[in-house]
Amino acid sequence: MIKKLIHTSILVLAALILISCGNQKTYKSADEIVAEMKIGLESIDVQTLKEKLDVMETYFLLIDVRESTEHNFGYIPGSINISAGTILFNITNEKFWEDQMMYTPELEDEIVVYCKKGSRSIIAANFLRQLGYKNVKYLEGGWKNWEMNYPLLYEKNLDMNMHQEEADEGGC
Repeated sequence: MIKKLIHTSILVLAALILISCGNQKTYKSADEIVAEMKIGLESIDVQTLKEKLDVMETYFLLIDVRESTEHNFGYIPGSINISAGTILFNITNEKFWEDQMMYTPELEDEIVVYCKKGSRSIIAANFLRQLGYKNVKYLEGGWKNWEMNYPLLYEKNLDMNMHQEEADEGGC
């Protein structure tokens, strides 16, 4: 009787282990992952963001999560550029924010993130939410949507990170 109970317990435990390992979800594309991460996230449209920037009634942090090479060719005025990977690993790092000459965001602060079209900002917003930030939004359609709606309202840093011509030295 005890032997049978032990064997049954081992079989049930093995079945539970196999079932739990077999339930790992797989995705067919990155778009599917982004779509799942988007669930429950709050977004902001470009018109609302523009109004917030015009009025500036309340403080919020506007973060461009694109790479600096993308950011330098055009960005929303008032935004700071911190790439998605960098923001995820440094959002709580006080030294990082001191180097940016900013304060470390509080969990209640409003944070709006954007990227080129929206996917990276959804991923960044999802991770920020998982880190406990309560008031995170992503910009619907990203930079491209802003650029389409406000084609003359942007800034750029073309002098940064650009290839500089070497001085003519020697030769024929």
